Amino acid sequence: MSNEKEMLMVQKATVYDLIRIINENPGKTYTVEELEQLLHAYIKGVET
Repeated sequence: MSNEKEMLMVQKATVYDLIRIINENPGKTYTVEELEQLLHAYIKGVET
């Protein structure tokens, strides 16, 4: 598999993960700050 295809798969998986996290609480409305915190936490979790 080419690096481009692998990168695309990783990007799609990341978006899918974030959608699942956000949909865990469908009634919640997120502020910009909360979304930033969520993204930072996700990135830190992936790095470790």
